[in-house]
Amino acid sequence: MSRGRVLVTADGPHLRDPLVAIRALAAEGYRSSLAISCGSSVATASKYCDRIVHVPSCLDSGYRTAIASELERGGYLTLLPASEAALLALGVSTPHLVNKVTLGQRGESVGVPAPPTRVFLSRQELLRSAGELDYPVIVKPAIHHYNASRVDTRRDLTGVEMQAGPVMVQPYLGALNAISGVVWEGRLVAATHERWLRIWKYYCGVASAAETVAPDEDRETGMLRLLEGYQGIFHAQFAGPYLLDLNLRIHTSHPLSVAAGVNIAAIQCDLLRGESVPEVRARPGVFFRWLEGDCRHLARAVRERSMSLGTALAALRPHPGAAHSTESIRDPGPMLARGWYLLRTAAGRAVRRDRVEESSGSGIDGLHFGNGRGEWA
Repeated sequence: MSRGRVLVTADGPHLRDPLVAIRALAAEGYRSSLAISCGSSVATASKYCDRIVHVPSCLDSGYRTAIASELERGGYLTLLPASEAALLALGVSTPHLVNKVTLGQRGESVGVPAPPTRVFLSRQELLRSAGELDYPVIVKPAIHHYNASRVDTRRDLTGVEMQAGPVMVQPYLGALNAISGVVWEGRLVAATHERWLRIWKYYCGVASAAETVAPDEDRETGMLRLLEGYQGIFHAQFAGPYLLDLNLRIHTSHPLSVAAGVNIAAIQCDLLRGESVPEVRARPGVFFRWLEGDCRHLARAVRERSMSLGTALAALRPHPGAAHSTESIRDPGPMLARGWYLLRTAAGRAVRRDRVEESSGSGIDGLHFGNGRGEWA
């Protein structure tokens, strides 16, 4: 029997966050509806998608009203935003935690430091200071409207995606790790500590391979201080001791938590139902892989000669009991849908490449003699 219905947002056709949310909820008897604001979503191909609700774009002024109306008439236990865009559109009770500038200030005050950071009020201000930066650096928005980028040289900075608003610049750091969980009434009810082995995109991305590690009591104490006043799901990413990012929502590596005995999404729902939930920590040594992202990471590493082919192939060996992302034998629809999309995309690129080659020609057929200079077409 269903333990309740949950509304999960889906705000991008290839976002995996909604998919991992509805799978996790189904594992504990919760039914999920997807609020689709992007026309389609890989999550709709899942057998665990119970119902699809079409709503305006989360950038539209009517988005929040549409979500509120669906919650009112649908008999939902709760709403789980599965993207930063949805979270920002719906609003949060702790806005200082979604602004990376104020988050960093808050972290410093409670013993959860951010990396050394420079804040620029605009793209133009950043470009004027390009010569002062110690490359490589990470460039990211203060509020998540676009993705972070690694910049290796001053010349590369002009090509980085930046929209209006403050921009943060931090040094490029390795040794990525994370903690996710549920904070409720001042206690850390559930937590998963994880070490990221590889990421995609290559320099600024999310885990493509990770494993759970033993709980860190100091880290948990710091997170409770940082999250004071907030109640719900969180995912915090670190580079060594430095806090890089905080997501107050379901994250793509959530299947790792589920496989390690901590179903964060379901625990949040259990608490909302008024159940007594004991504190739980994820079992160390559980492995997670996002196969598509990991293959891309390893291929890039081999191409850049930072890893040998043999090492890359060894890294792809199966791990018994591993958690996976889109890939699932029990729920193959999303994996097949994503595979079909990749095939169509590759075929489209091949057709466009052939058309370019046909139009440009080759050899003597590619010459124009009318201008008397024999220039290539």
